[in-house]
Amino acid sequence: MRERGSNRAADSPDRLPDSPDRLPGSPRHLRRAIAAAVAGATLAGLAAVAVELGVGTGAGAPPAVDAPKLRQDTTLERPAPPSAGPRPGHPAMAGPGWRVVSVNSISGVLMVTVETERVDETVVIAREVVAPARAQLLEALVYFRRPGASGAASRVQWTPDGGYVPLRFAE
Repeated sequence: MRERGSNRAADSPDRLPDSPDRLPGSPRHLRRAIAAAVAGATLAGLAAVAVELGVGTGAGAPPAVDAPKLRQDTTLERPAPPSAGPRPGHPAMAGPGWRVVSVNSISGVLMVTVETERVDETVVIAREVVAPARAQLLEALVYFRRPGASGAASRVQWTPDGGYVPLRFAE
């Protein structure tokens, strides 16, 4: 008869393993099998993401995007000062009792800060500021502040559909 601890006994198909941990249906065996399957699936998923992103292949650089090209003879210029007077397609920069302190524009939206003592006439001043540039705008926001003040006292919003809409801030 074969000994219990010998290698031949463990290799025999009619002999059960000595430890319950080695049984194919034991809870510990199932936990190990599930952990191995989860680890394998995780590694496969990470490998698929790496291949998609091109990590390690040298192909991971994002595709080049062509920037809008300036004509070779075009140079960037500073905007004309308010003393240059009205310019078609640009907001007015000054008028009686008011002056533009800052202008910002992006994607058809104009933001202007006006310094004035005439805070009761904001809609009239906003019309003067926005009128020359209305054809190119989707919206204009004209903020009004008193000379020397840091914050705005009011704002006028202009849109093609809504017209001029004033808003007074709490002082």
